[in-house]
Amino acid sequence: MPLKIYLAFTVVGDRSQLDTVSHLSALLQARGHKVLTSHLLSRNVRDEEALHSPEFIFERDMRWLKEADAVIADVTKTGFGVGFEAGFMMASGKKVYLLYDQSVEETVSKMAIGNTMKNCVRVPYNSMQDINAFVEKYF
Repeated sequence: MPLKIYLAFTVVGDRSQLDTVSHLSALLQARGHKVLTSHLLSRNVRDEEALHSPEFIFERDMRWLKEADAVIADVTKTGFGVGFEAGFMMASGKKVYLLYDQSVEETVSKMAIGNTMKNCVRVPYNSMQDINAFVEKYF
């Protein structure tokens, strides 16, 4: 059954994981899932989002979070927004997958990699093959 997935990825922070998250989005869409936030993967996303007020973005993203079946958040180099989105979904009881590049684990939030909530799955990765295996296992 196709899912609606909120793929959380930083807009204004470090986007060095963009290729990995883009690969993940493509895999999910190839399996028939709807990625509500695929626009975040645009190389021009900062300029595109600047066309909207902060209130518009907040209301739009909150609608998508409420609509989503699950959140997949790359928390490798994240900021407040991604943490807020993941936390909101965990508090809502929805499934949250926290992905992070294991090679830089020492710089990833301990609140993310230490999360033991039942509806949260921690997903360390080292390669695109790990991302493929994650999608195969859960989606």
